[in-house]
Amino acid sequence: MSESPLDPNIPQPELEMAGPQGLGTTAEALPTAIRKPIGLALQGGGSLGAYTWGVLDTLLGSRSLTIAQLSGTSAGALNAAIVASALAKGTPADARKALASFWRRLAQPAMADLGRDLWGPLERAWRETIHGWLVTGSALSPYTANPLGLNPLRDAIAAHVDIDAIRSRTAPALFVTVTNVRTGLPRVIGNDAMTLDVLLASAALPQLFQAVEIDGEPYWDGGYSGNPTLWPMIHSGAARDLIVVQLVPDIDLEPPTDARAIRRRIGEIVFNSSLVAEMQSIAATRALTREGDGAAGVREVRMHRIGPPGRDLLAQGSSLERSRAWIDRLHESGRLAARNFGQRHGADIGVRETLDVGRVFGGAHKPKLRRPANDGAFDGAPLPATAAG
Repeated sequence: MSESPLDPNIPQPELEMAGPQGLGTTAEALPTAIRKPIGLALQGGGSLGAYTWGVLDTLLGSRSLTIAQLSGTSAGALNAAIVASALAKGTPADARKALASFWRRLAQPAMADLGRDLWGPLERAWRETIHGWLVTGSALSPYTANPLGLNPLRDAIAAHVDIDAIRSRTAPALFVTVTNVRTGLPRVIGNDAMTLDVLLASAALPQLFQAVEIDGEPYWDGGYSGNPTLWPMIHSGAARDLIVVQLVPDIDLEPPTDARAIRRRIGEIVFNSSLVAEMQSIAATRALTREGDGAAGVREVRMHRIGPPGRDLLAQGSSLERSRAWIDRLHESGRLAARNFGQRHGADIGVRETLDVGRVFGGAHKPKLRRPANDGAFDGAPLPATAAG
């Protein structure tokens, strides 16, 4: 078998992008001070995270951008942690190499074989769906199928993430979301409290992995409660331009009718629900504060989006597949999506927003609000005279 053109052991040509008006023409090292700071919000989605790897590969190769902060969930958290770790110790080129090494390791036959041995019945049942396990009641519990709590991701993460580097002052801000099993509430964990278990918890799909204990509490995949979480990056002010790398489609042109398609669409809606809620909150807060002095961060942040992958690509595999061909296909699609974003919107970074939050996430139909009959009692208006009885 010939070597992949994206093999991390083979020197890669300098990245060509959008030219003077785009994201830069090469990956030449330039002073960080003249680069535009961006924040990246990385959605989770199993092996679809290889698409995000492709996006990051392109953005890290830009000479006009610098990654100031990252927020990630599940596979997005792993990608974000690898980038934050590498940037804390080295250069964007180091981050690109670390990402390539991590995803190549996940795609190795030995890793895939181990996964089939542990969860073969689950993967066979769901390999053609996206998060089909959400409504599958006949699956074995991971406490039965995997009583030792083995997680093949642990060694791969440990080999590519330096927790001490993430906790250092040189690392970009990192926010990872996990879901508390008992309360159902999200917990966002930053650099200072980052651990290997936090990253494992953020990617702990409950039908495949046992809950991960953090500070005495059990946690599952963060995708249930923040996929990804945006508010910490908005409040931090480290970068006014936030790019959401979305993996889960938000629109299905045709309503699903067969059982497999219905399960797939349920998974997409559930895993997009927290992102939709945050985007709607951003739009609502902007509307309420447009004339006021509060919530400056919400008004000033500029939202952008790369993704989600097209339906034609998603139909070729699943979020549980880890074959080399599938990982490579996702990676190349992510690279192309980021290049296209750079060509269309590279000059907009630092200037204007390119994602119409209200239109994309607000919905076309809004309820008609009625004023309470006694609303005047609350806004100071005089009440009408009461007729004599």
